[in-house]
Amino acid sequence: MTRDKYKNDIYFNDRINFYEKSLRRFLELETEIPRERLRYVYAPLSDYYLKLVYNEYSKGGEIEKIFEYYKSSLYFYSLLYETKDSIYTLIDYLSLAVLFEDSKEEFIQDIEKIFSKYQALVDAGEQYEDGYIDTLALYLLEGQVENFRSHLEYLNMIGNDADSVIEAQQFWYYAHSDAWWYDTHKADDAYDGYWSFDTAALCKMRGIYDERFKDLDFFPYDLLVQEDK
Repeated sequence: MTRDKYKNDIYFNDRINFYEKSLRRFLELETEIPRERLRYVYAPLSDYYLKLVYNEYSKGGEIEKIFEYYKSSLYFYSLLYETKDSIYTLIDYLSLAVLFEDSKEEFIQDIEKIFSKYQALVDAGEQYEDGYIDTLALYLLEGQVENFRSHLEYLNMIGNDADSVIEAQQFWYYAHSDAWWYDTHKADDAYDGYWSFDTAALCKMRGIYDERFKDLDFFPYDLLVQEDK
């Protein structure tokens, strides 16, 4: 059953077919171009695999398939990430890692590589720093949960109870009004799904589970509770 509220499975299947076809072309290029130009291949590979994560989840796809897309996207992103990047992208990758933490031995080296680069760029003043990124990484690498301050205010609203999550989630979409994907559901061929992986990851780290989350807009409930499946 489609998890998305805006588009149907026909729409998402078309998107998935497009991205998979594009991936095949770039994977072929990976073996053909000079090493110094590989980042121009890694960028679309990481991007397309991540968009497949969104589209597959949106259409109601299997968690196992979504996980495989995620691992591939994370791998290419770890090769690519060496310059200033959007904190939204970093938070998405780390949040998904938390949601897939039961299998983190399959990707933890890529997380370590990305976070090490992030810290170096922050120290050099070349990367915007956010407390939630540090919190996600600390949890993944050391198993600790710490308090944080994020520039994403809805995350700061969440305490240790479900009611605070429900209240904060009302602000999630509008808090991303400067993101490139904002309002893409109004276009015919630009939308991949809206999902608050960051909110769900915080719920997992703090042990907040509530069936009311099923009814929240943009909340990836099936990723939060996948261990119960």
